[in-house]
Amino acid sequence: MSQRENWRWKAGILVAVTGVAFVVAALASEVAVRYRERHRATLSGTMPLLYYRHGRLGHALVRDFDYFGWIHINREGFRGPEVAMLKAPDIVRIMAVGSSTTFDPSVNGDEAAWPARLQFWLTQLAPEHAVEVINAGVPGYRVIDDLIRLETELFEYRPDVVILYEGHNDLFSALRRGREPPVSFTNTPGEIPALTPWGHWLSGHSLLYGKLVARLQTLRFRAAGRRALEAPPAPERSPEAVIDSGARRFEQDLTAFLAVARTLGIRVVIPEVVQVSGVGALQENDPAVHEMWAHTVPFGRPEDVLLGYVRFNAVLQRVAVRSCATWVSTKPFGLVGTAWYESGDPVHFNDRGADRMAHGLAEALLRSGVLESATAGGSGATAERTSSCAAARGQGARHGRALTTEVGSSRGHPQVAR
Repeated sequence: MSQRENWRWKAGILVAVTGVAFVVAALASEVAVRYRERHRATLSGTMPLLYYRHGRLGHALVRDFDYFGWIHINREGFRGPEVAMLKAPDIVRIMAVGSSTTFDPSVNGDEAAWPARLQFWLTQLAPEHAVEVINAGVPGYRVIDDLIRLETELFEYRPDVVILYEGHNDLFSALRRGREPPVSFTNTPGEIPALTPWGHWLSGHSLLYGKLVARLQTLRFRAAGRRALEAPPAPERSPEAVIDSGARRFEQDLTAFLAVARTLGIRVVIPEVVQVSGVGALQENDPAVHEMWAHTVPFGRPEDVLLGYVRFNAVLQRVAVRSCATWVSTKPFGLVGTAWYESGDPVHFNDRGADRMAHGLAEALLRSGVLESATAGGSGATAERTSSCAAARGQGARHGRALTTEVGSSRGHPQVAR
């Protein structure tokens, strides 16, 4: 054997050994990260295997999937037990629609999420009502995504009541759009990035790969946010202007959702969006909470984020009243402070927070009469209630008075506030 052939043989062995060592190390790391995911004390952070690339919505939940004992997605794509498409006639079906704050990724099990706890509390407080609550939350979604789902799949389950708990992602997206530089002209706006075959396989099978990619994306997101905050915004892109623009878009999407729900004969309940700083705070003086907001929403100063919540909650209430939906104030629930939220997280409930949210919503729903109204009839009853609400709203407008839908009103009918 010549010297060159001997060198090639040794180089081949070295490459083979290195490749085997890399594969062994990758497999060992994959086993380790899966073991940690199953045995950690609490579930937080990214859950990459839980999602797949969806052609219309960008991403969706993998159906009939168990995420290491923490989260179960049923065959219909909802968190929790299986759901029959056709419900029994004597059951009031409530569908909780929203993003991760409805999905509740940080609680310890499907039964600890607030939609599941809502069913528990409704059964405890009003055993005369047969109630089924479906957790239709999907992390990352906004109202526009909920609207697409309502028109394409959720309506098939014929919910009597939809609880639309949404606003966090719409606000965060508005703040990000206002800080990022305008997108240059392109012939293919909104195009889905190309994905290599090996990348597609790894994203669906390797937890380690998914965690690493998500971590890299998070670092890029926060770095972009810091750079955007350091640059002085243009006058037309001031925080107030950005929030106002986002609120207008939010109102448009929310109005469309309620219009479609009304056409489908579905009653809609809209709770006020709550977070660690409360629902009406314009300032946050706690340094720890201030840092929490800066870490979570890098594209906006904490005071801008809290101002955004005030504006977006005002939109929720205004559209609910205008569309004859049931508005629920969450301020009396007392979900203020870090005791009710996942550690280091200003918006996602822990077990205590989810239970408190559910208990407050259960009491509000019972006071509003929504369950009795849902039991009374289908789309005909909904049309009659909507007509009555619209007539009362018009009468209030003619007399120069504002209408509010109070959770304590009889059967959820609007009351004229003088």
